[in-house]
Amino acid sequence: MLPKNERLKERYLFNVAFNIGKKNGQKLSSDLLLLYYLFKKKNDQEIQLPKTAFIVGTKVEKKANKRNLIKRRMRMSYRSFRDRFANNNKLKKISVLIWIANPNIKNATFKQINDSMKNLLTKLENKQF
Repeated sequence: MLPKNERLKERYLFNVAFNIGKKNGQKLSSDLLLLYYLFKKKNDQEIQLPKTAFIVGTKVEKKANKRNLIKRRMRMSYRSFRDRFANNNKLKKISVLIWIANPNIKNATFKQINDSMKNLLTKLENKQF
């Protein structure tokens, strides 16, 4: 589980991330995952890791224990990349990350999820903003 200050729980931040992500193209996708992200406000530049949420819907898997397994794999994979946000100047500007599982993730292994997450974070680093 992520530390409390890194968990995204505020409903308004979910809504803002989804609306801005759809409007301004602040989303990235791969075959297994979809990533929505928000930037920090200009006056909020203190070093802080982004608030993160992991979503696996019932369209992916109907059984809760399988959805929870997928979420655990996503969280473990994210933990291995968390240090990137403290060291990279471009990634320090991000305040919210929402990871959404696509239906293809149902049969994916941890390594495949890890590679997909790594590719999305690399795309995010290389994106011009």
